[in-house]
Amino acid sequence: MSIHHHFYMDTVAARHELRDTLVGAGIGLEADADMTGRPDGLPDLSGAVSAATSVTILDERDYSWMPDNGVLPTRRILFSDRGAGQEFEAQTTRGVVALLRAFPDADAYWTAYDAERPVLLRRRGRLVLAQAQTVGGRHWDAERQPYLALMDLPYSVESLGPWEYGPVRAPAAAE
Repeated sequence: MSIHHHFYMDTVAARHELRDTLVGAGIGLEADADMTGRPDGLPDLSGAVSAATSVTILDERDYSWMPDNGVLPTRRILFSDRGAGQEFEAQTTRGVVALLRAFPDADAYWTAYDAERPVLLRRRGRLVLAQAQTVGGRHWDAERQPYLALMDLPYSVESLGPWEYGPVRAPAAAE
């Protein structure tokens, strides 16, 4: 079974800018060619890859089934495990931190393990790590996982989610 992490951002930055940020972060990712004008209505995408991680960056336009957490994303960054376990988790965490650092005004959220668990949320410049992910060997558990040490941005730890999923209004319709 493949593991996926979904990172969503509300940013005007283009897909290739996000990809270039990830590649330039020095975390072992190399750029893939942009795929545009794909047949049968398939979405345009940008990507990056390493031995551990495959990254796919898409424009987010489908608001019919999203978590209701106050962020209406314009980009979706999918991190997929290529079978290297802990290296994948570290690259994903470093990639998310690099994107948060490079685009400090972007609201964002991260759901992990096939989009079921909130990992972090940034709204209006405030970064919150999910308290549920700090225990039991989960992602931010400092006793068992090294990933909390990779978070070099100011943050708080609070309860996040569970977020209700359903249709949300597109950014243009938001008040």
